[in-house]
Amino acid sequence: MNFSDYFERVEFDQSDKKNLSFYSFAAQDTDDLVGAKVAILHVPEDRYAEQRSHVKFEQILEETLKLFPHGYEPRIAVLGTLRLGETKEDTEAAIAEIVAELVRCRTVPLIIGGSKDLTYAAYKAFENLEEVVNLTSIDPCLNIDSDSNAYVGRIVKTQPNYLFNFSNLGYQTYYVDPEELNIAEELYFDVYRLGELRGNIIKSEPIIRGSEVFSVSLDSIKASDFTSSAHPQPNGFYAEEICQTFRYAGLSEKLKVVLITDLTEKNNQRDLALLGQMIWCLVDGLYARRSEIPNANNSDFLKYRVSIKDDEFNLIFYKSLRTDRWWMEVPVPPEYGNRYRKHHLIPCDFEDYQSSANDDLPDRWWRAYKKMI
Repeated sequence: MNFSDYFERVEFDQSDKKNLSFYSFAAQDTDDLVGAKVAILHVPEDRYAEQRSHVKFEQILEETLKLFPHGYEPRIAVLGTLRLGETKEDTEAAIAEIVAELVRCRTVPLIIGGSKDLTYAAYKAFENLEEVVNLTSIDPCLNIDSDSNAYVGRIVKTQPNYLFNFSNLGYQTYYVDPEELNIAEELYFDVYRLGELRGNIIKSEPIIRGSEVFSVSLDSIKASDFTSSAHPQPNGFYAEEICQTFRYAGLSEKLKVVLITDLTEKNNQRDLALLGQMIWCLVDGLYARRSEIPNANNSDFLKYRVSIKDDEFNLIFYKSLRTDRWWMEVPVPPEYGNRYRKHHLIPCDFEDYQSSANDDLPDRWWRAYKKMI
């Protein structure tokens, strides 16, 4: 693919860079992606939104250049600013094609700018690849209401459907229609209120670890920590909590696409610095990844069997001796073996194991099981 057909090149100042070549090159075509773990692209598509999103993209890059990598030499491609299509649908089609190409190249696209609705375009890339995926969003809203053309609602209605699970982290109840919560329950989606995660952000790690698409609305950050979002909120996550989620995303072997959305042109120096730190956390996680595939024959894992409900359910858990991360097996019906084969191992945490040890079926296991039958 020739990226210069899609992007305007972005010039940014590297003269004051004292560390390594954090942004070593501007990618022109697919061959340039060899060895690049991340490709950053700016998408100024604001036709979905109420506010303009003329982001100071080059300044975000320059802020990231001020940060130091530790123990690795990052190789990151900058694709530039996407030339928008005549319609939103044209832009969506271009993003889907570009993301699919980057996924094939095993390079994680980081999409910056535009509204959260661009998440639908990222999902369409996996429809092109015919790959079933999990999507996690950090957003004060659920975006499930199909009547308002919300992107999760659009994805759910799309046929054939390649969404296995949707998870929302940090929704704020007063912004969510009760009907959306009912739909989430009926579809066995995982949704977590802000209050469940504030001060306990580690609970988000298994959810992010199990996702191919990670979409973060900057509206989810508390306005005292970030003022440049489309709709600054009095409540939300703290800056360090958001940065932690980006490191979780980088560490996840399943992660294939990241979006940072709802950024407006009113960004100030402090907000630009935070964006740079979010990117740094993602990259740091990517370079710290460890390949972990739970297996009873692998000495790096402990395997636990738990029988609950008078042997009605037999659960199998794996614990990594290297990272202390947990997974659990969910049986896949034979007729769906090929479609869901990569979803039979569900990332979980110690609390899920404790629940089963107390003869209680973990909600995470049950929701995954119900989606497969």
